[in-house]
Amino acid sequence: MSRIIPLALAPLASVLALVACVGSTGAEKFEFDAAMGGVDRSPEVPYSFTNEYGWTVTLSQADVTVGPLYLNTVSPLGGAASFWRRWSPIREAHAHQSHLGEGRIVGEVLGQIRFSALSPELVRFPVRGVVSEEEVRSAELWFYPPSEVPPETTKIGSAAIEVAGVAEREGEQVRFRGKLVLDDVWLPNAQVGDRDNTPITAIRQVRGVPASFLPSPGGRLEIRMDLAPLFSSADFSNLAQNPMSLEDPQSRALVQSKSGKFATDQVMRVMYQGLRASRGTYTIQWRP
Repeated sequence: MSRIIPLALAPLASVLALVACVGSTGAEKFEFDAAMGGVDRSPEVPYSFTNEYGWTVTLSQADVTVGPLYLNTVSPLGGAASFWRRWSPIREAHAHQSHLGEGRIVGEVLGQIRFSALSPELVRFPVRGVVSEEEVRSAELWFYPPSEVPPETTKIGSAAIEVAGVAEREGEQVRFRGKLVLDDVWLPNAQVGDRDNTPITAIRQVRGVPASFLPSPGGRLEIRMDLAPLFSSADFSNLAQNPMSLEDPQSRALVQSKSGKFATDQVMRVMYQGLRASRGTYTIQWRP
């Protein structure tokens, strides 16, 4: 069941820094509603798809927590970066401000929602956004922690997405369940002398998502999330050694960890990549 989570993000230093860079162009500014949900489909049909490894995935849970949102004048990047194809943390191009430095933030929604991406029902953000009447070419989705937690905190307990389901292939069946938390597990392992200074806030931002519209008063922003890219190259046979889920002893737990008996598994890595992909996962439209 979807529920709305209030979020007081305006005081955050990172948000203020972005808003301060917007400047004024003299274009009319107005408020708008924003909503997010799963792909437009019949809710009576199971959410199933077959990935490139031949696994037919049927999801029974996909609860997403996202916000805030930003609208940018910069065009999206030419293609989505590959983060885990080579099994090493190659940074995505859209994760750094310098790569989108020529753009301007012209719209923002300083709120957060939790919704089921299995449902086509659009869930409205609890606060209205503000936008200038200027052409929008890309969007940014931020998976920040709750308002009481500083955005730069590395250790958090809140999940960006909670999933459960079953994967089947040639008679083999794997039930799975897990929570993807955008914490320091996903930061590159820096060695002494390394110049990598990827901030934790960049891990929680999806930038350069394609969008093309001219906002007008009375319109609404709609974002839909396709879950198939989160499992497109997942090989569920890799979960054979994972522990069983505490919530469901019949399901394998998806693991994210840099240390301990169980390391981050391949399915979780692919899910992380899909959640943060600038192309394929999210569809953004402006409805007059």
